[in-house]
Amino acid sequence: MLRKRSEPYVIMDTKTQLLDIIQDYVDYPVEEIETDKSFKATAGVDSFVFIEMVGSIEDRFGISIPNGDLKNFTTINDIVSYIDYRKSA
Repeated sequence: MLRKRSEPYVIMDTKTQLLDIIQDYVDYPVEEIETDKSFKATAGVDSFVFIEMVGSIEDRFGISIPNGDLKNFTTINDIVSYIDYRKSA
């Protein structure tokens, strides 16, 4: 995905795109979120907001995430790995 930055255009990796989505749902800089810690606790995201975020993730990456897979999303790194796996399948 392309995003305009200070330089002309850059290709955003999965983690950067995911953090861009998360930024829409949290009230502080995503740089403060530790990607290897419990996502919901670190980001302060409740279950309702998490479900909304999943919809945004599905839209951004063009994937469908079954509800049963959500229990495996503990850290941001878990979500990044899942997205990369689904995009490559």
